[in-house]
Amino acid sequence: MQIITWSATKARNEFFDLLTQVAMGQSFIVEKDKEEIALVTPIKKGTDLVGLKKAMDACHGILKDFDLSKSPLRNRKARAWLAKIRNY
Repeated sequence: MQIITWSATKARNEFFDLLTQVAMGQSFIVEKDKEEIALVTPIKKGTDLVGLKKAMDACHGILKDFDLSKSPLRNRKARAWLAKIRNY
């Protein structure tokens, strides 16, 4: 998709239309006094696989001694406590 240029006035007057189009992947340059002042672009939605791999490598082996059956969230009182927090 190409980047569309809008004046600041048009961007202000049609702000929600601009946001709708940005949500669909379109990027905009906003100009004020014929000078480019802003780039409105969608947030990159995706998984940073390189960062995920680094984090997984850093955590490797950290939970090897963890026994899920002894977790404090697995006892009878925990269910009621968690339900109370969820409804708070």
